[in-house]
Amino acid sequence: MAMMKLFLRPNDLKPGMIIAEDLIENNIVLASKGTIITQPIIDKLSQIYFLNRIAVFHEEDEKKNSLIIDKVKSVEEVEKSFNEFTFNVEDIFDVIDSNGIKDLEDIRAFAKKIQNELDSTRAIIKNIVLNGSGTDTIYRHSVNVAALSSILGRWLGLDERDINLLTYSAVLHDFGKTKIDKEILNKKGTLTPKEFHQIKNHPIASYNLIKQVPFLDSSVCYGVLMHHERLDGSGYPLGIKGEKIHEFAKIIAIADTFDAVNSNRVHRKSRGPFAALEIIQKDSLGKLDYEYCKVFLDHVVNYYMGEEVLLNNDMICKIIQINVNDLAHPLVLHDTEFLDLKKEPGLKVERIVK
Repeated sequence: MAMMKLFLRPNDLKPGMIIAEDLIENNIVLASKGTIITQPIIDKLSQIYFLNRIAVFHEEDEKKNSLIIDKVKSVEEVEKSFNEFTFNVEDIFDVIDSNGIKDLEDIRAFAKKIQNELDSTRAIIKNIVLNGSGTDTIYRHSVNVAALSSILGRWLGLDERDINLLTYSAVLHDFGKTKIDKEILNKKGTLTPKEFHQIKNHPIASYNLIKQVPFLDSSVCYGVLMHHERLDGSGYPLGIKGEKIHEFAKIIAIADTFDAVNSNRVHRKSRGPFAALEIIQKDSLGKLDYEYCKVFLDHVVNYYMGEEVLLNNDMICKIIQINVNDLAHPLVLHDTEFLDLKKEPGLKVERIVK
């Protein structure tokens, strides 16, 4: 069995790989050559900002190692795939709109495409952070929400069947928006009560369509119907509370919130990826599921580590540490100088840069 050396980011490591070179910082050995990687080691290394590439061996033959390298895509490759997926969703929704929905074959095939990308989780998250879904509140937004929901489902430990059903639900969650007048969807000013009522009814339009599919698991329908419900009853269209909200809807709500806040819309600019994290954290106290939000935030901040950000004074810095109790003010590195943004009231992160 051939041993091939790979250079991977911390979040691309897998349990069972073997450290190929000593990891040393300030004369301290963080991990010795020959160490077998475990999940706790991966979690620890993911929090160390200077580790951009780690040399590892993998106990696979050379052909399989080549496949591992090929599976991990760049941000640019993910963006190309997601652009293609956006057109796929538009085509699927057009067919549904014209002929109704008899089965989920197209949705299943599409969900499989998304799940095949999930080995490149870092690139997916960075792509969504960098690009959002722009003013496309239906098709690209559905792609982003489906990807984030599937990732969160994995982090929560859902089994393969439930992740499949969750992905179907996330893809279809905003189909009802295709039934809303585009002038209302793209309106820059304040919506009238009548217009807002139409917006609030889009989950019902989606639900009424997909519930007709024979033998469809009800969880898919409930995820679609309830993704705007909130634990305190402030959501829509039903105004239900707490445990009455299906777990798929709770997951989709987090993904939906993140992408919406982090995207430019016709009526406002993106508030950025840090504001998106802050809003999810704030809403976890009564509106969104607290435990699901905690898992999402604990994992996502690891993917922000080591990324370069633009500050509002035009400095480019690297994220070193993020305090989960103060998400908007990370510790950053500029050249050789550390800046704690909690202690720099005039400085803030504008955006993550490529």
